[in-house]
Amino acid sequence: MNLKITPRDKKFLTVGGVFLGVYLLAVWVVQPIYAKQKHVDQTILNKIQFIQKYHELLNHDSYYKSKKIANERARVLLDKKFLNETQPGLAAARLQKIIKGFALQSRVIIEQVRVEKTKEIDQMPAVSINMTLRSSLRNLSEFVYRMENAEKFLVVEEITTQRINKSNPEELKTRLLVSGFIQNITPRPTGPKA
Repeated sequence: MNLKITPRDKKFLTVGGVFLGVYLLAVWVVQPIYAKQKHVDQTILNKIQFIQKYHELLNHDSYYKSKKIANERARVLLDKKFLNETQPGLAAARLQKIIKGFALQSRVIIEQVRVEKTKEIDQMPAVSINMTLRSSLRNLSEFVYRMENAEKFLVVEEITTQRINKSNPEELKTRLLVSGFIQNITPRPTGPKA
């Protein structure tokens, strides 16, 4: 059997062979190389994202350190607001000393002082002092102002004022109940009671 191939058929076979060769080259060589390169690119992108996240965490480390320092400063300032003593009797004595200092500065006469039982105000232990004062209205207001702006956190819970002398309305007799707070050193159990 003798096949005669015309020059036109030869051109079609050559073009078909070249097309088939290019197709096989694209499917078997170029496509796997492209897929492998795409996989490598994705791996590189994943590693870049991992490094960026790692740097973000490192940068947040300084943020958290600054927050920790700020919290420590706030803790120190808050500690200054409480009476330093942890025992109620000593704390009451310290509160009395602070109040007597304010009374001297404000020219207020303390006639009577009575220490009340320790109590809790908003779940914080507090010592209270009930006292009777003699002063003018101006001196009393200065005394209360000094207590409100003291370094320690003091609360005037009750105040009752009356005139002593009808001829001198500025002379007052005042009863005050003042409380100062103690830090709660022993933590309370937060779980359910057994």
